[in-house]
Amino acid sequence: MTPKTLPETCPGINKFIRPTPETINCHSCGRSLEIWSDETQTKCDDCGAQVSRENGASCLDYCEYAAKCKDIISKKIIK
Repeated sequence: MTPKTLPETCPGINKFIRPTPETINCHSCGRSLEIWSDETQTKCDDCGAQVSRENGASCLDYCEYAAKCKDIISKKIIK
């Protein structure tokens, strides 16, 4: 049996390093807006409102590899 090796980072880091587009609605006018998974807010093109996403806990809040992942995210590289 081969010993199991632990990853250097968790798979959750991909959300931060390889952002993907998501859709949220403007709280003022209701327009559908694109926001990337690594962004916390965007501006509505219709009414100009600043729209923030509702962020819950992420793996960066509890994972044993969080410190290492945060360092990688700040450099935007994967080793």
